[in-house]
Amino acid sequence: MDIDPELSTMPATNDVDDMDSLSDDIITFTDDEDDEDYVLENEYGNGDDLRDNLRLASGFKLKKQPKSQHYGKRRAMRDAMKAMDPEALDYLSKANTAYVNHKLDEAAFYCQQAVKIEPKHPKPYNLLGLISEEKGDLKKACSYSFMAAELTHWSSESWFNAAKLSKELGYIDQAIYCYTQIINLKGDSRELAAARDECIQERSMLYKEKGQYGRALEGLQKLHLKNPKNETYVKNLASVYVEQKRINDAVNLYMRILDSNMKQSGPPPFDPVFGWSELNILCELFLTQHSWRMGVKIIKTVARWINNRTDEVWWDDQDDDCEFDSRRAQMIHKKRPSDYNQFLGRDFELPIDLRFKLGCFRLELDQKEEALSHFRSLFAHTDRYDVVDLFFDAGRNLEKHGYYKEALEFLEELTRLEESSEASVLKARCYMELFEYDHAKRVLLEVISKNPDDLDLKLMLAEAFLHTEDTENARKLIIEVEEKKALLGVQDEEELEDDVSEEPSLAIIRNSATLKTEAKPTDEERNKAEDHATRLVKNKFGRMQRILQSLDKSGKVGAATWLKLADQLIETFTGVRSFFPKNRKTTFKGIPIYRRKQSLAISDQLSRLKYLADDMAVGDSSRLEMTSKTEFRGLTYDEWLSVFIQYSFLLRYFKHDLDGAVSILEEALTGSVFSQNKTRSMLLRLSLLIFGILQEDFTEAVSNNVRYLLTSAQFSPTIYDFFMCCFSSGVGAWAAFSNYNHQKYFLRQLKAYDSLLTSSKVSGSAQVTIDTTQFSFTREHPQLLYIYACLLGSNRTFSSPIVYLTRVYRQYNQDPTICFMLGLAHVHRSMQRNSNNRHLQLLQGISYLLEYKESREKGATIYEKQEIEYNFGRLFHMLGLPTLAIHHYTKVLGYHDDLLDDPTYDMLMEAAYNLSLIYTINGNTALAHSIYDKYLTI
Repeated sequence: MDIDPELSTMPATNDVDDMDSLSDDIITFTDDEDDEDYVLENEYGNGDDLRDNLRLASGFKLKKQPKSQHYGKRRAMRDAMKAMDPEALDYLSKANTAYVNHKLDEAAFYCQQAVKIEPKHPKPYNLLGLISEEKGDLKKACSYSFMAAELTHWSSESWFNAAKLSKELGYIDQAIYCYTQIINLKGDSRELAAARDECIQERSMLYKEKGQYGRALEGLQKLHLKNPKNETYVKNLASVYVEQKRINDAVNLYMRILDSNMKQSGPPPFDPVFGWSELNILCELFLTQHSWRMGVKIIKTVARWINNRTDEVWWDDQDDDCEFDSRRAQMIHKKRPSDYNQFLGRDFELPIDLRFKLGCFRLELDQKEEALSHFRSLFAHTDRYDVVDLFFDAGRNLEKHGYYKEALEFLEELTRLEESSEASVLKARCYMELFEYDHAKRVLLEVISKNPDDLDLKLMLAEAFLHTEDTENARKLIIEVEEKKALLGVQDEEELEDDVSEEPSLAIIRNSATLKTEAKPTDEERNKAEDHATRLVKNKFGRMQRILQSLDKSGKVGAATWLKLADQLIETFTGVRSFFPKNRKTTFKGIPIYRRKQSLAISDQLSRLKYLADDMAVGDSSRLEMTSKTEFRGLTYDEWLSVFIQYSFLLRYFKHDLDGAVSILEEALTGSVFSQNKTRSMLLRLSLLIFGILQEDFTEAVSNNVRYLLTSAQFSPTIYDFFMCCFSSGVGAWAAFSNYNHQKYFLRQLKAYDSLLTSSKVSGSAQVTIDTTQFSFTREHPQLLYIYACLLGSNRTFSSPIVYLTRVYRQYNQDPTICFMLGLAHVHRSMQRNSNNRHLQLLQGISYLLEYKESREKGATIYEKQEIEYNFGRLFHMLGLPTLAIHHYTKVLGYHDDLLDDPTYDMLMEAAYNLSLIYTINGNTALAHSIYDKYLTI
């Protein structure tokens, strides 16, 4: 029967936190404890049994004595080192012979037989471990080695072998346990002390891998205090500080070493030597800290110290780095002409890594030319293949700062040296920004052939196709992106439902369920992720702007590309919770961000913009720091608003999705950054109003949004005229216009204006919300009175409209619209039964209509002339005077030839239809048919 490590009778634990206490219970052996007892027991049997026999022989009773403190240790050693059973020994001998002859399966069989007889002897387990390791089964080899180590607690070699295999297999908790056993071994030998230090370091690095930085620091700090000259301890300690985002502590660690080195005339007796590699690490820390000027200063200071040029202090007066390039000689001749030869012969070259970092610092300080001087030193390097990563970083940094032409210089060289998809993508972006769309298309086609699933690259390629007027290929790419996006959505749902089980682990001590407690991002982490997100947003917005410029040529394909990019930006914006508070009355104060101490541990880089926005929005209000109130991710809020509005209109006119266009505007209107700004809110309301008219939703969409405009600009003549235009035609528009709510609203507004006009309080008036200090109220408000009169007239009540229109007529009797509406009100009133004198009222109405005609004909165009004739024809038609009506209708038809190019304002069809009705009623069907055929037939 095969022995499986998982069926071992040895105790196993999953609780890593109890490992230290567990190690105390397992007694280890030293070289100087109870040697006599050990010899006695091995030579004559158990020492306690011998003493008991002597006492019994002397007639004394046995005394029960407590077990010795080291009883367990001696018992374990005795069990492990006692002679094996002869049969088991025979099996083990056969196993060794088979192993030497490389008969691994046979050797394993004999070992298993030996284990069955001697399950607590370590030798068979050691041999099984060697056999499994040679067969390539490291999991079983690790398990056997761990069993052997448990049976020989005093053997550091066994524990170290088990720890090495556990670490290699990723059994972190088990490896930590093994290293802990070695650390806890007692003894003062030099070999054990060296092994203990090595194990402390290995265990600390495993703690770091698990995210338990406190335990990692505890071990590394002890090692560093014990041996501060060990460079490995310094680097590992600094790496843990960096993981915790304790950048200042890491910097101070290296700065202390630098200070100690610079104070010594010879090799430092205490700290490790500070050289170029240490300076490189320190500069990396300064880059992480964004300490650009400090980085430049440290490079210059340390470079002079290493090259024995500390007396060349005049370089600090220069805001450049000419001491490290060809300008050096000229500057020395200028600054120190008498010592020119002495200073010129000194070493001044920087290692290429430090020269590059100096360029990075200069670039961040917005010193472009100085940075390029350092970056271009890469071309002079003897082996460019060794610095391909620096070529990429140079191109990436230059592209990040908007120097696209210069970035291409390094990216082109990089792609010549080796294939790099990332570099090719950066090249394509640079070409797009430089409007070199043919080059961008060539690069993108090559990249996409190797990365066919990158949808963002395909959108960029679609944009390049549009700019090169290849709309057919652009359209195909857009369709492909849409199909792929839908397919990926389905696959994501399926992956969530699938329960894929992992391969079972053979570790005796299992890894804990949660190896790392993820800390929330610190300020530095957020700044780094935010900079990256800002670059992406600005890049997409720039592409959208370019597409808009060529939208007339690209048409639907260009619109589809633009919509895809805008959809990503809108998803980013709507993911920020501070833009959409639960309480809309909450004033927008910026985007809240945690204010964190730098000593906190960092999390992994944020991979998605939406996750970053959500994470930034969650926080304790007592620890917030507000960002800019004017922009987000590099775009002003007005630019974000333009994205929403343009998205809705393109969605409506190119996708014919009116409901989607309305919903995206309503979503934007819920954002405090838009709704709490009067101008932005007005633009959104106007856009919703346009779509409401297109939907013919006059009752809700049009009425609600136009009411907002009325309230925002009280007594504005322009807004009142706009209100009338919103209900221009149609039965639905008329029904919404004549709503009783409108009558009540305008009546209250009219009373409010009357209170200002008469300087007295009017009961039931609306509240005056405008600043009236700069206005003088001496005349009637014609638009307000006109609208209210029209609202009353829409319910076929004409006596009241006459009252309000007459008020307007007193001061605005030359206005054709007022005269026309007043005349119609009198005419309609004369046709009602309750009119006291119909003829006189009709005459009064016609007189107002003649005044309308007179004022309308002044400077009239063909449009106004046709309107006059039609209105009088309609008047006489309504009064039952067909002869007069025919006269005016015929004149309307006469203007048709002059209005062929503008049929929208041509009243031909209305006049022809009314004229045909008159002929039909009077029995002249032939003339009516001629009107149909000539004017009303398509």
